[in-house]
Formats: sequence, C-alpha cells, structure tokens
Amino acid sequence: MTDDISTYEVKCRTCRAKFKVQLFDSHDRNLFVVDKKDWYCDDCKKAYFSDQTLKLLKEQMTQGFHDLTGTEKMVSWAVKIRGEILNKVDYLKKSLRFKNEEEKKQSDKAFESLFSEWREKTEAKWWIDNRKMTVRDISKRAAELEALKTGK
Repeated sequence: MTDDISTYEVKCRTCRAKFKVQLFDSHDRNLFVVDKKDWYCDDCKKAYFSDQTLKLLKEQMTQGFHDLTGTEKMVSWAVKIRGEILNKVDYLKKSLRFKNEEEKKQSDKAFESLFSEWREKTEAKWWIDNRKMTVRDISKRAAELEALKTGK
C-alpha cells in the first residue's frame, strides 16, 4: 500500500480545520472510517483533555486534594486515575455494612486517615504508579492506617 492510498483528508468536528490522517486498512474500509468517525485536530483534542482535567481537578479539590506536579500529560492522566481511585473508595464505603454506629465511626476514621495520606501525594508519578490499586488494596491500606493509629 502506498502513502497516497493510506492518507486521507478529514475535518475536525469542532473547528472544521482540515488535516490528514493515515489509515492502514483496505481502501473501502478506510473510506467508511473517514466518513463515520468524528475527527478532532490536535489543538481541539488538547483543549478537550485540558478542560476535562480541570473539571476533575476542581471536583477533587472540593475533597481537599491538591494540584499535581509533573508534565502536562502526566498530570492529566494522574488526575483521571485519582478520580477513578476515589470512585473505588466511594464504592467501597457504600458497600460496607456495620453492626453498630461505633463500627461506622471507626470505618470513617480509617478512610479519613487514608485520604489524609493521599492528599500528601502531589506528584502525578505516584498516582500513575499506583493506578492498578483495587478495592481490596484500598480496604487493606485503610485498615493498616487505622491499626497504626490505634496501636492494634
């Protein structure tokens, strides 16, 4: 397949700017993709992801989390990861059942200890390195922090 066959001109859905893309399937399939897909130029993609990152960051700041340090791409990715991890914590908290009010208070303290630890993590790299954290990992860490705090 030559360059001419695999290079197609498309329009950005947002700003209507024309740009070229390379596709590597059959010509008929490529024409279908060119017609049906929503294309976005690099500037519009970057603006979209910046807006999404800012929106997530503002939401996280209401929970006491701070801005992250690192490259623009790392920060964008890490803010998304942090949001997913916070959703896992929310899921875990909603799924817990308690025998009495004392257990609930102890659980809330454990999660607050966990959040306190995480609020200190302001490097995007830390969130990226811990992106595979599961609900089980979160639960285990919250229990560890509570045990350290109470001395049990």
